[in-house]
Amino acid sequence: MVDQPPDTPATSGSAQADQTEPVSTNDAHPQIQDLNPPTPSNDRVELLDKARAFLNSPQVRHEDFSAKRRFLADKGLNDEQIERLLTEMPPQAPLVPPRTYPQPPPSNLPALFLGIARIFSWIAGGSAAFLIIYFVRLFIVRPYTPLTSRQRFLYPRIAQTFQARHALHTHQKDLLHRLAGSLESLKAAQAETAAVLPRPALVDEAHYKECQTLDEVIQTSEGSQDVPDVTLLRCALADLVAETKPATAEAIFLVLDGKVPWLRDEEGSVRHVQLWDTLTSSPLFHEDATEDASVWTYTHPLPPPTPPLMQSLHALKASLPPRVVHESHRFQYTLNTLTDLTGYIVTRTHDIFRVPFEPAQGPGMEEEVKREIRALKGLVLNRRAFMPTLPRPPSYTPASPFTPSPVNPP
Repeated sequence: MVDQPPDTPATSGSAQADQTEPVSTNDAHPQIQDLNPPTPSNDRVELLDKARAFLNSPQVRHEDFSAKRRFLADKGLNDEQIERLLTEMPPQAPLVPPRTYPQPPPSNLPALFLGIARIFSWIAGGSAAFLIIYFVRLFIVRPYTPLTSRQRFLYPRIAQTFQARHALHTHQKDLLHRLAGSLESLKAAQAETAAVLPRPALVDEAHYKECQTLDEVIQTSEGSQDVPDVTLLRCALADLVAETKPATAEAIFLVLDGKVPWLRDEEGSVRHVQLWDTLTSSPLFHEDATEDASVWTYTHPLPPPTPPLMQSLHALKASLPPRVVHESHRFQYTLNTLTDLTGYIVTRTHDIFRVPFEPAQGPGMEEEVKREIRALKGLVLNRRAFMPTLPRPPSYTPASPFTPSPVNPP
């Protein structure tokens, strides 16, 4: 292998040359030297083989012939050998110049925009000049001359168009003001109506309202995780107050983790975030910040006021007379059942003796009245039959006992 200077390409040894031969370089060009050549003829043959391999290497194949000739001459080859080596080389393909593309022309958009702006400026300027000339001639030059056909038809149309646009703008503005007023009145009516309606409870603690400690909550829930966050925090604060410990945020969560089992599983972190949001955002919990720590307290929610409708219903109920409760007889149920049975039998008895050729029609008003009368009659008869017997005073005056007079007076 031969080193190359900065101005010459690198060379590579052939397959026939030994790869372990030492190579020395100088400042001008690399030189190929063999250590202990056996004979001058063998040295020359090996030098020619190395020069042929050097010329066939891909790094040197496309270099200039003058550079190759000068390099081989420096290695000790004569001109005849150099020419023979150069002629033995295969013909080189012409170098393909790099593909270049023409520079794109500059964009025409600025010139196009400039032309469009110039056209619009000409149109606007011409229109403004025409209007100025028209109004100057109409109101300044000849204010008292009779109107021409152009002045008679053109100006009224322009004036009517302007007035129509102004009227339309004014009408739209009035509609917007009316809409704003309607919205304000609607908001006021909603505010008045909402004040009358009952307010919903802040927290629904229907099943856990009576629980005062976390142990009671766990016992009531029976392993369920649907306990409201407010209930857990309220009971945790109650436990800390019962133990006379400061109700800080850290103490609250320590108590919850120690007594609530589902807060220690994988989903407990999500529930911790929900509990913290409830503690910091709910109006039922207040933080009292001191120099030592921040203590949390719980405020019981006020009961919602009674709506006016319920107040009116309660007042109406109080104004009604109390209901008189009659003492029920022990045979009252039997009497009512027999009464209903008697009325039913009487009604069915009269229905059986219907005229056979009477057309089957639906019961009319007369039939309904007759049935009611029959039922009432049967009820009266039944009550008379079941009425208790009362002692009645006699309707006649008994005569005095007969005492016969003696036949023979004394």
